[in-house]
Amino acid sequence: MHKDNLSLSDKEILNFIKNNDIINLDDVRNEMNKKQRESILSQHLFSIWQSTDGRWRTYIPDSTKNNNRKLVIKTSKKVLEDYIISYYESQSELNKLERITLKTLYPDWLKYKELHTTAKTYISRIEIDWKKFYAGTKIIDKPINTLTKLDLDNWAHRLIKEYELTKNAYYNMAVIMRQSLDYAIDLGIIEMNPFSLVKIDGKRLFRKVKKKSNESQVFSQSEMEQIIPMAWEDFHNQTKVYELSPLAFLFQFQTGLRLGEVCTVRYEDIESPDYIHIQRMLRRETNEVVNHTKSEYGDRQVLLTTTAKKIIECARKRQEELGVDSEGYIFSINRLPLTERSIADLYRKYCRKIGIVQKSSHKSRKTYISSLLDKQVNINTVREMVGHTDERTTLGNYCFDRSTKLEKLNKIEEALNF
Repeated sequence: MHKDNLSLSDKEILNFIKNNDIINLDDVRNEMNKKQRESILSQHLFSIWQSTDGRWRTYIPDSTKNNNRKLVIKTSKKVLEDYIISYYESQSELNKLERITLKTLYPDWLKYKELHTTAKTYISRIEIDWKKFYAGTKIIDKPINTLTKLDLDNWAHRLIKEYELTKNAYYNMAVIMRQSLDYAIDLGIIEMNPFSLVKIDGKRLFRKVKKKSNESQVFSQSEMEQIIPMAWEDFHNQTKVYELSPLAFLFQFQTGLRLGEVCTVRYEDIESPDYIHIQRMLRRETNEVVNHTKSEYGDRQVLLTTTAKKIIECARKRQEELGVDSEGYIFSINRLPLTERSIADLYRKYCRKIGIVQKSSHKSRKTYISSLLDKQVNINTVREMVGHTDERTTLGNYCFDRSTKLEKLNKIEEALNF
């Protein structure tokens, strides 16, 4: 027989039938449901019978009973069959849950996690940790409901030793396991999180991180005395799109703002003569302005020094001289927030000019914090102004000695001159 070159595929035929009402879809669904019911009932292990009282009876499996079965009694055969079908469908769902592993759960958990954060870098870091510590390992293929405290204890300690993890690296890595199992509780897969029982002796096991040298983490007084005039000179002489970036550079040392925050400060944020409200930042990956800061601490108020106020007025005056609309951004002349790079380049430029190791904008934040603590500003005030939730973060990661060797010696001599 000659084969027609225009022959239709099965899918096209089905679509044609559907679109032209040649077949009733409700009838099809009803027939499919009927077949499914018949299939389930045909696999039922026990007989179904009607007793002398007119009610219908059968057994269903029940491991809690002595004979591993439970009698079920219903008023009609239809009601009894509905019960049987409901029972086996629920057992099927339970079996599916019992087969779920960390490997199969992880993609759903990650989507759930993405709904609860706007930080794309955080999700990216999780994906990196998954590939490094989880992908291809045996533990992610084990059904979640069979994971024990001992399994997870061995897994955690093995990873700490194999990768020589620091405390922070361990807790970042373990987020996936800990929160995925919490998610499994919400799904009804397990009743409690066995990972919560795992205890780590951090003092003995975590790799110790030596605090970096003072010189590499903050700008000294002598370095500041060289760099500050360079920034002012650049501001007075520049005629570029980012000509207010030297002012933003100077503003960081007066406020301790993060790089993404200083790029987006606006005049409307100056809610009183002495305070500026820090409430947004520039997201590095997408270069978009978001109405929140990086820290969980949230919005914060930062006191404005006399110099900080002078910097703001210089920016305002230059914008007026140029006749530009900054769209409210303090350090803009093109209605757009400053780019992080326009400020970061100045750090490289000035460090190179005075012949010191390159220090990033984050070092200005450390310089700001260390300078305040040197002058005995209360630690809680410092913590609040820089947006830390815990003073241990402020003291442990941002407090460095800005003194020269001679200044340190003189202070020690004075302190110990009994």
